[in-house]
Amino acid sequence: MIKKAFANGKKILSQQQANIFSAAFAIALAMLGSAILGILRDRLLYARFYAAHPGQLDAYNAAFKLPDILFQLLITGSLSAAFIPVLSQLLDRNPKKANQVTSTVINWLIVIFIVLAVIVFIFAQPFSKLITADIGEEQISLIASLTRLLLIAQFFLLVSNLLTGIIHAHQRFILPALSPVVYNLGIIAGIVFLSNHFGIYGPTLGVILGSFLHFVIQVPLIYKLKFSFKPFLFNVLDRDIKKIIRLIIPRNLSLIISELEAIIIIYWATFMGKGMLSLFYLAQHLSQLPIRLLGSAVGQVILPAFAHEQSKNGSSALKNLISKILLQTIYLVLPICSLFLVLRIPLVRLAFGAKEFPWEATLLTGKTLAILTVAIFCQTINEILRRSFYALSDTKTTLKVDSSATFFNLAFMSILVLKSSWGILVLATGISLSNFIRLLLFLLMLKKKIGPIINKKMILGITKMGTFAIIASLATWGGMRILDKFIFDTSRVIPLIGLTATATLVGIGAYTLLSYIFKINEFYQFFSLAKRLFSKSDKI
Repeated sequence: MIKKAFANGKKILSQQQANIFSAAFAIALAMLGSAILGILRDRLLYARFYAAHPGQLDAYNAAFKLPDILFQLLITGSLSAAFIPVLSQLLDRNPKKANQVTSTVINWLIVIFIVLAVIVFIFAQPFSKLITADIGEEQISLIASLTRLLLIAQFFLLVSNLLTGIIHAHQRFILPALSPVVYNLGIIAGIVFLSNHFGIYGPTLGVILGSFLHFVIQVPLIYKLKFSFKPFLFNVLDRDIKKIIRLIIPRNLSLIISELEAIIIIYWATFMGKGMLSLFYLAQHLSQLPIRLLGSAVGQVILPAFAHEQSKNGSSALKNLISKILLQTIYLVLPICSLFLVLRIPLVRLAFGAKEFPWEATLLTGKTLAILTVAIFCQTINEILRRSFYALSDTKTTLKVDSSATFFNLAFMSILVLKSSWGILVLATGISLSNFIRLLLFLLMLKKKIGPIINKKMILGITKMGTFAIIASLATWGGMRILDKFIFDTSRVIPLIGLTATATLVGIGAYTLLSYIFKINEFYQFFSLAKRLFSKSDKI
């Protein structure tokens, strides 16, 4: 029996997932596990350092930026915009050529990373001074030291995410989705077992351990897919390699602009005082949870699906698929936004409300999270719209859209930080507004490229969903107030969990009931999918 269970587990981890939302559901479950561990990771980290060493915590958060820039430019840009779409199409036509192209991409990215990492390692001190306000030489030196260590972690993450791209192109998603789980376990191990002896270097060593585990867990499936790596292949004259390079350049320019935005946010947050960067990151981490569980999960699945659809059936079929996925995603994200808006304080307290985390910090983080609910909706939808352009082999449009939205945000933040007393709320407002602008521009540009994505029927459906989400939020709020007053003593963690879970069920129940009564198509689609997922059939 144990042997059979083990064999079935291996089959599930390595089998192909063809249905978009069944695959996204599997990814989301894995991401949920990772997110729970991520919240535990942050809670342990902030309990250990926020009250006693807020400057060290700010340094730890800031130290990720330079290594992360390398990762964004080499991996995020190449995988999502170029590598996966091209590889997906090659696998349909010529699997042998797909292996050659993959080896070439891996070899070049590793070489480029090593060169850039050496530069960052040498100039980590002046670079760290450049991205922060005047916070003192001691803290700058700490940021530089942590940055150098994190370069090791980024190397493992670079190779690991390349393996993820290969696995995704073969439409297998579950095992790569488990990589962040072991990544967070590594960081937690660093916080628990190493921070007492090594201070803030403990969590940093945990990041290196986690990144190594992130890589190792994917290696068996790569062997199963019979990928043949050629370590000395650097053929830049190949037609498909040229296509990847052509797609990467605009995407990386877009990422450079986005990273400039992130650097300026770090600068302004450190300008506002010690601990402000860490508080802003707390709210941002919470807001990223639904974006990862829904937007990123769906986004990972739809990119190869969109690429295959465009390759086989053309732009008209792709447009219909985009509209369908968009409406399904909106149906899911609207109630999530309403829940985050209403339950922002309980969520912050559950995630980070340790004894060492002050009440004033909880309130400020909650306000920041409330503003970021707009970004939750927009970023989730933008994950889909962005990949629509990638499937069309168009990264120039996304560059134009990202540039416009980012420059608006930079101007907005720079003016209001100096002219208002909003503090980090300015940063959250700028992020939400800029993502809303991205959403509008993406829809406009996509309409010009393949025709209108949003029609009257969709507008009517979205209006109904929005109304139901508002009613659900009111039900959640009412339930929370009654439970807080008469049933749960929320000064303790277990009752707080009970209140949050019960209020969430009230809101979800109201949204689901209204969807059933008013016959929302997406409700029945997901209900049908759930029946298939939990049936005895192997076909998902």
